Amino acid sequence: MFAVPLVTWVPAVPMSLLPITTTTSNFPEIRQHNWLYVDKTAHLAAFLSHPDKAHLFTRPRRFGKSLMLSTIAALYRGDRELFRGDDHRPELAVYREGTWPWCRHPVLRLDMLTVRDRGQGMGSALANMVHGVALEMGLQDQIYFQPQDAVSSLANLIRVLRQQAQARVVILVDEYDAPILNHMHEPQGVQVREHLADFYGVFKSMDHQIEKLVLTGVTRFVKTGLWSRLNQVRDQTQNTRYHDLIGFTDAELDALWHRVGHPAPQVPPGTDRVPLSRIAWQEWYNGYRFAPQAAEAIYNPYAILRSLQEGEIAEYWSTSGHLGVVEALLQAPWTEMLPRDRVPLYLTRPQPAPPYELRFDWLDRLNPGRTPEEVLLQWQPHQMIPLLYQTGYLTLTTTQSLAPPNRDIATYLSQVLLQPWLETDNRQRALAYQEQLVAALRRLDMPDMVTNLNALLHLLPHQRFPRKFPGACNLVLDLAVLLSRGHIRYHDMEKSGAKGDADTILGWDDVALVLEFKSGPSTRARSGQRQIQRRAYLRSLPRTARLYLGLALHTADQQVDAWECQGYAATGEPVGPALTQDDAWPADKKAVYGLWTAPSVVTDTEDESTDPGDRLSLATGRKAGRSE
Repeated sequence: MFAVPLVTWVPAVPMSLLPITTTTSNFPEIRQHNWLYVDKTAHLAAFLSHPDKAHLFTRPRRFGKSLMLSTIAALYRGDRELFRGDDHRPELAVYREGTWPWCRHPVLRLDMLTVRDRGQGMGSALANMVHGVALEMGLQDQIYFQPQDAVSSLANLIRVLRQQAQARVVILVDEYDAPILNHMHEPQGVQVREHLADFYGVFKSMDHQIEKLVLTGVTRFVKTGLWSRLNQVRDQTQNTRYHDLIGFTDAELDALWHRVGHPAPQVPPGTDRVPLSRIAWQEWYNGYRFAPQAAEAIYNPYAILRSLQEGEIAEYWSTSGHLGVVEALLQAPWTEMLPRDRVPLYLTRPQPAPPYELRFDWLDRLNPGRTPEEVLLQWQPHQMIPLLYQTGYLTLTTTQSLAPPNRDIATYLSQVLLQPWLETDNRQRALAYQEQLVAALRRLDMPDMVTNLNALLHLLPHQRFPRKFPGACNLVLDLAVLLSRGHIRYHDMEKSGAKGDADTILGWDDVALVLEFKSGPSTRARSGQRQIQRRAYLRSLPRTARLYLGLALHTADQQVDAWECQGYAATGEPVGPALTQDDAWPADKKAVYGLWTAPSVVTDTEDESTDPGDRLSLATGRKAGRSE
């Protein structure tokens, strides 16, 4: 739930005039200032009408959890006027439908991000938070506050709220797992979880005084330890009915796009910046699937709103702040610790989804170390992958495997993964090779593309490469393309078809390219080309490109030592001769088109004469760059 209204009757206004904010999650403030707001209040009321009293709802950071809790607080406080429409703001669905009872309940909001253990111990830190809440509510003189006893202080506060209002208390806990994550790698991590278990155990012992309990957070753990004291809580994280309770659906994005009046791109032509478009929204910010049976993927709300504020596409979510534990794990030297478990490959190729929950017993086994990295390296891959899934770096696909949800995340992950592999003085060279590799692809200069791929591979230490080198070579090429900031408009990995999976498929302008990687003493590049033909990878692509190419790469001695490029018809049949590293490559793009396309469709293909609106979007089969 984020600040954007879905009211199609409001006439479109210039994007620069829209009151968009991403800096507050305070629902009353948003409504009082008439800031943009997505109306999910009817959906939220249905969630709160669930007969179970206590619920857990986890989502990645900056997905709207705090705003959802603020809206719940307003509903239970009976702040009906905040939901009523007037001349300045639209009426919200929960008011219009008239089904919410508007009974007044005291609301206790606990923000666990404010819990700071500054050497006094977690028990005192929790007690200080409770005392601070009581001060804000003007109840500091009415509760029996014990500085080192958070359990008694919390119970006293709930009891006073119940007696004063003569109504049961609504308790909202924001980021319930923040103290766990903050102390995950520290020796006192076990004690922190024990204090939290006692603290949250108050909610069960005082169940008769509670109207509704909603906890939100980022991570989800198996129901041991902490959850043995909270076994009355219903985990709604993967409930299909509430999959889109926060986050934007396609229908909501279509209404929003209409609301902002189909904004024109604010990016100067000829730059590396990605212009704002409805198609770009889908590629960069869609793809999150938290429930296994969810009907559709949802969009990251923070990234959508930031793109509207800035007028262009960028990695807004992934660069807006990080969960430090995730980055520490990503940058750990996995190949030294677990040479048979190549964890980085999980981040670019779909893998079967492991059990979703993290295990406390694995946390308890972590031995203290001098640095957080030394402790976290003791984790196992089957704990790493659920953590990446829960924190939004991986998500479920339609085939129930895990993969990065969109280009925003994939680009960020590629940068994080490459960073520890490169020495400081090599990074500029790596970026140059990456840029030249993509530029060579767009010029249709395959020899130069292979040269830059080999140069990029040569920068990486040989210890990092697994035995099956084609997988690592494919990974490096994929990462180079992911870093291209939209120059390659379509990128698919392990593209599934009726006869098998293509390693990589790329699309830009009016070109579709299938790449297949092979190794072995006797296979050479020709075997990869035969596989492209035999499995008909190109048949699964929309028949809207002018040029279809298959490129087979053979790897040996941690380099690409042979390659073969073949042109194809839209139906998948080979067209014209195949060229290898021993043949003369056509002098320019027009000559490449002339070699593998019919003369009637060969025109000037220089970038300057290519209308951005005519560029191919393989994801949809339509021309990209124009709003739908």
